[in-house]
Amino acid sequence: MLTSHITRSVIENFVVAVIAYILGYYFTVMFHLGTAEVGGLWSVISGVFVMSDKEALTVKSAKMRIKASFMGCLIAGVYLYFFSFSVIGFAIAIAIGVLVCHILRIPDYIRTTNITLSVVVIISLIVTDIGPIANAGLRFAESIIGSLTAVAVGLVAMYVFKVRKSE
Repeated sequence: MLTSHITRSVIENFVVAVIAYILGYYFTVMFHLGTAEVGGLWSVISGVFVMSDKEALTVKSAKMRIKASFMGCLIAGVYLYFFSFSVIGFAIAIAIGVLVCHILRIPDYIRTTNITLSVVVIISLIVTDIGPIANAGLRFAESIIGSLTAVAVGLVAMYVFKVRKSE
């Protein structure tokens, strides 16, 4: 039998996946139909990435996700605005992401920054009818959508599960 802790985690992640996907998908549809599925997926990834069994950790992780996603989107957008894709250029952009995180003394952001950067670059390579700035902006917005969905679900669940325990 599932413990209440596991049950809560299962329910929270289920709800985050459903809500983040729907919000990300329909948000992206308003701007670019061709990447709407990616918008839903990226929102879910962001939401699941920041979920924690402790609300304070979810909030902290959401802040990190949003900041690191901003850096990744910014670097990718600038790179693709001025240069066309090349493996060397892509690797240089990744290296710049690492360097920026070290300069800002936030090495824990490196993975998220460069995963986000990679997603933006590869989507721009695959989907050619969206500009790099629009692509980067949408991916950043979807990161925010997923992160805030996780925070909201975590806070609501905290209230619901505490109310239930006191009954």
